[in-house]
Amino acid sequence: MKSESIGIRAAFSSSPSNQVEKRSGFTLLEALVALAVLLAFVSVLVPFLLHARRIMDNSEQRIAAQVLLRTLLSAPFDRSHLANAVRSGELNGLHWRIVAKPLAADVAASNNSQSWTAYRIAASVSWGFGQSVAAETARLAKSE
Repeated sequence: MKSESIGIRAAFSSSPSNQVEKRSGFTLLEALVALAVLLAFVSVLVPFLLHARRIMDNSEQRIAAQVLLRTLLSAPFDRSHLANAVRSGELNGLHWRIVAKPLAADVAASNNSQSWTAYRIAASVSWGFGQSVAAETARLAKSE
C-alpha cells in the first residue's frame, strides 16, 4: 500500500519561535579550555625537547672525542720514555691527555735477557665545560 501526504508543508515544520537556534563553532569558554590544555601539554614537553636538542648538539663533539681517544690509544708511541710519562695537547678544540705508569706485577724473572714491563695507559679527551671521555689500556715494553 502506498501512502502520500496531502498536507501543506508548512504544517509539518515547526515555527522558528518554538525552535532553539543552533550555532556552529565553539564558545569562548571551550576555546579557552582547549588552549589551556594545549599549553599545559607543551609546558611539560618543552624541557624534554630542549634536553634532546642539547644531546644532539653535543653528539658531534662526543663522536670526535671518541675517535681521537681511540686513535691516541691505538697509535704507536715511543716506548723508551714510557715510565711515568704524561703527554697532553689540543686538537680542534679537544684537549687530550695520556698518562703512562708501570703496573706492579709479581712475575718471576725469566731466563731471557730481555724482560717485559707492563704499563697502564690512561687517556682522556675533554671539550666544552666538564665534558670528557676516558679509557685505559695496558701495554708491554722491553725493560732496558
